[in-house]
Amino acid sequence: MLQKSWIMGLVFLTVSGCGDSDDGRIPGTSSLRERWDRANDPIRMLPSDYVLVFDALPLKGNLEREPWADSYWPSMRGGLAHRWLSGVDGHEVTPVTLEAARTMSPKELSSLSPAEKFDIFIGNEKLPLFKSELERTSPNDGAWFGICHGWAPAALAFTEPKAVSVKGPSGIEVPFASSDIKALLSLYSAEYADVDGQMLASRCNDDFSKNPEAANKPSCRDTNAGAFHLVISNLLGIHRKGFVADLTRDLEVWNQPISGFETKIIKETRGRSLGASMWTAKEITVETNLYYGAEISPQWDSTGGNISVKSYRYRLELNRRGMVIGGEWLSERRPDFLWSNSTPKFTDTVSTRRGGEKIAWSELQKIYEAGIGATENIPDPDAER
Repeated sequence: MLQKSWIMGLVFLTVSGCGDSDDGRIPGTSSLRERWDRANDPIRMLPSDYVLVFDALPLKGNLEREPWADSYWPSMRGGLAHRWLSGVDGHEVTPVTLEAARTMSPKELSSLSPAEKFDIFIGNEKLPLFKSELERTSPNDGAWFGICHGWAPAALAFTEPKAVSVKGPSGIEVPFASSDIKALLSLYSAEYADVDGQMLASRCNDDFSKNPEAANKPSCRDTNAGAFHLVISNLLGIHRKGFVADLTRDLEVWNQPISGFETKIIKETRGRSLGASMWTAKEITVETNLYYGAEISPQWDSTGGNISVKSYRYRLELNRRGMVIGGEWLSERRPDFLWSNSTPKFTDTVSTRRGGEKIAWSELQKIYEAGIGATENIPDPDAER
């Protein structure tokens, strides 16, 4: 559950990964049609001045700034307790004390995990973030468990930071890699920040490899294709605003920051097909390329984006006024659900799920601002490794 978050009651974001395991092929077929129900009503995601008329909607759109790439910080490696530069999993780490950190060289400090660096920076000898990460994660967690539900919105909301060396309240100057700062932004967005948000469609909780027919369940057949098209064309095409999508239909959750789309009209047909809305006067078959940010391993220097693409084919239902009122997927591949949230503000807080020490997240703002204000990345003190 997220700390004081709009998604506190939604299980789908308690564990998350970020990758590309969906091959688009689901065994079995069904005559069921997708429904534009309450969960799939596009108004859940759209601004008040949204456009419904298909001919008035752009067929492509991109964000002005690509979402930055980073790791989803797998739980099996200890999340932010993972010493990624030296390859030591967080569950195998003996944390550095604040007293020991005062005698360490920049090279030695650079090798620590993001959680250790933050605890040292704020000068909290109880190491609240490091200990919290070990409580949150387990070496037995699935490979897809992580904080992609924090990385995806953070990559959209925050400018990519460069590697910087910053002196904090502890008086210790700590070298932060770009990925260290991005990891902290991602974890804060995922687990601690107080945000408002929106969600379209429902999570599918079934494993298709074990139960192929689960693909026919209502929660596993959404997002509705018509609602999907209205969201991407309004948000990306008109407002140049990104959002997050789970791009895998079944049990695993792989949240990705969505950065652009391009739609090609395949054919137009008068009337309605079997199962379409009774108000359908025309149907348009389209193929859409959806562009999204993909994860990478942690890096010392800033990296920019890592954009991938998925292709979808679907049919849109239009009424006599040319408004999109529904749709049906023609490809088995489709997003499970879409969501977005507000940009979090940096405030001191503690995760209510685990309790414990309050963490001075307001200090993260200083690190972040130093990272985006830097003209170039500082060299990795341990670059010779």
